[in-house]
Amino acid sequence: MLRKLPIVAVFGQGSPIPAERAELARAVGAMVARIGAHLLTGAGYGVMAAASEGFTAVEPRAGLSIGIVPRRQKGSFETPNRDPDGRLYPNPFVEIAIMTPLPPRAVDWRHVPARNHINVLTAHAIMALPGRVGTRNELDMAAAYREEEARPPDQRRTILVGPAAEFTAKHRAMFLHAADAAAAERHLGGILSRLCG
Repeated sequence: MLRKLPIVAVFGQGSPIPAERAELARAVGAMVARIGAHLLTGAGYGVMAAASEGFTAVEPRAGLSIGIVPRRQKGSFETPNRDPDGRLYPNPFVEIAIMTPLPPRAVDWRHVPARNHINVLTAHAIMALPGRVGTRNELDMAAAYREEEARPPDQRRTILVGPAAEFTAKHRAMFLHAADAAAAERHLGGILSRLCG
């Protein structure tokens, strides 16, 4: 019998993060593993690497750590992205790296494809830690493509995880919020039981 696992995306800052944020990201990644889902990230560093590290530290687990690898913003199609410190994608905690010819994000994302589209459109549920332009771009895409605003608040599939003040007012009004991984787990369990029953 074919068994499909849900895919949970974790979004967040790809540049270096403070220890407290890394701890939260590792806890979120571990929670996704314990729930029995695949983890999907943008294959980078910062929150993405910490979430993937937490996920892969859980044994045994059913899911895999999947990373969608963008090309360098101004590079050729086959040139993987690098983080601000020059480290090549994917981070070492990605078990399945999906190489793409897409840049990480596009300014005109409604008309130009980018790696962030794959992250948003593939996930059954999204967990976003505070981030910068890329994270806000993914959240804007989630609102546009996943019809989050049209859903009753308790049926939305995107969860903001961490200090509420670090997310925009627009995103706070649109998505679920969890202060920590334990609260996020309660929301995520409800989302996945509705979707995957």
